[in-house]
Amino acid sequence: MKRNFITTLNGKIIYSLLLGIFTTLIWTNSAYSQTEKEIIKIRAEVAAINKGGAKYTKTKKDVEGISLEGAEATYFYSGSDLKKITTKMYGETYKATGEFYYENGELIFAFKKHHQYDTQIGVGNPPKVVRSEEQRFYFANGKLIRLLVGKKELKSSDERYAELKDDIVDDSSKIKGSF
Repeated sequence: MKRNFITTLNGKIIYSLLLGIFTTLIWTNSAYSQTEKEIIKIRAEVAAINKGGAKYTKTKKDVEGISLEGAEATYFYSGSDLKKITTKMYGETYKATGEFYYENGELIFAFKKHHQYDTQIGVGNPPKVVRSEEQRFYFANGKLIRLLVGKKELKSSDERYAELKDDIVDDSSKIKGSF
């Protein structure tokens, strides 16, 4: 009798564990699938904005508060609808370029390329680029859904995730605010 009870109990535990694992896999796959659909939509919108670039009105402006050595932004818009902003940002020890894409006034994608110098500008010989990094940010409904640094996807638990997200949202807000 004791043996049958233990066998039945172990069977129920194993069944419950397998059911939990299976449910988690289905949920995870569904969330991943939804994110992939959103990424595909964002990429299509970015491609459409870039394809229509020639028909947009362009305005260049210097932007304050982005970097110590200055920033220049080019705004692409149709009527009052901002579509894209390209930027050049200069710091004492870096230069960076950025592209910000908008749909209905909301940031949907940002690309930033950051070049780190070996020394400060104006100190001795001209500085050399010692490290370059590309960052891609995908947003849906105001939330960051994917962050790529180079080819590596950062997870929200990564220590750099929140810092990079906050920086790009802040840059977008300041640059967009100058429009």
